[in-house]
Amino acid sequence: MFNNSSFKTLKIASFLICIIFFNSCKKEITLTFSETAVLEENEAFIEINIPKAEGNSETANKINTTLNLFTCNVLNIDASQDRKTTIDESIIAFNEAYKAFNKILLSEFPEDFPRWEALVDGEVSYQDENIVSIAMNGVVNTGSASSNMVFKFFNFNMSGKSLETKDLINNIEDFTDLAQKYYAKEIMTSHKDGTVIESENFILPETLGFNEDGVIIIYDNFEFGNFTKEVIEFTIPYEATNQYLTF
Repeated sequence: MFNNSSFKTLKIASFLICIIFFNSCKKEITLTFSETAVLEENEAFIEINIPKAEGNSETANKINTTLNLFTCNVLNIDASQDRKTTIDESIIAFNEAYKAFNKILLSEFPEDFPRWEALVDGEVSYQDENIVSIAMNGVVNTGSASSNMVFKFFNFNMSGKSLETKDLINNIEDFTDLAQKYYAKEIMTSHKDGTVIESENFILPETLGFNEDGVIIIYDNFEFGNFTKEVIEFTIPYEATNQYLTF
């Protein structure tokens, strides 16, 4: 016969092992990414290459919804129409807007005008067990002298929540001072024609990114009211930023 005491001990041990194993699996969320790639060359030229979180988990769905929304916003060129909610619908709407625009112009001007172009591009710049950082860029050219460009980092935790700067940085004031020093150094070394922004006017960009080397800072030429003449990008190493990071 079984020793009753030993049997109870074995049951308790097995139960504890199951709990530990279950919690371990529950915490360990693995995200893999493929790519959503679209090339449309009909009325307008549209190219889309953005990350796609694999699987049907809530985390994957939240990330994909956010990235798709960014893409739809870039393609939403006609302010008089409601923004579409899917990439396919947004492509159709972009082409329709181009045809309507071209029809109006051709009624007054005999020559053809350049075809509209839209490019949406993205990549996973950093991923670990706590955070995924994705860089997204959208450019629309409707034939004007300059293109309309949108650049943004999206950061997610493992539940798919989109993280803002206040969620990532524990002391924004001190981190801003640190970023200002690196910004000034970048201007001095690589952008001789730029203007160093005074500390009282210096602000962080709307979003921060991450890679294997550190925190990515990007300013476009509108970030400080067109004080800079080109996009400025630099990375602050983790050795300098770790004390400010919440992950």
